[in-house]
Amino acid sequence: MTTPIEKEEAELRARFAHNVRIIRVQKGISQEDLADASRLHRTFVSDVEREVRNLSLASIARLADALKVDAIEFFRPIDPATEVLPRSLPKGPRKKPKES
Repeated sequence: MTTPIEKEEAELRARFAHNVRIIRVQKGISQEDLADASRLHRTFVSDVEREVRNLSLASIARLADALKVDAIEFFRPIDPATEVLPRSLPKGPRKKPKES
């Protein structure tokens, strides 16, 4: 059974994830490039967009800086009647891991 607080937290995570993805795709930035720019791991960015992660304030600030937006944009309400989640960016070649 889900408590009202858990439901509210899940809705906030969904809003945050949706807005990060909308902004990222509109700017033509891949998850990998966003991860590099924000100094976060690529799987972390993927988890954020899949509503799996609870972020620290520092991670929110890093994402906002990397996307060049105010962090408040991640929390704006979604209007399902007018706002559709954009399609993913075309798949490109994966970057090769950096050699140590």
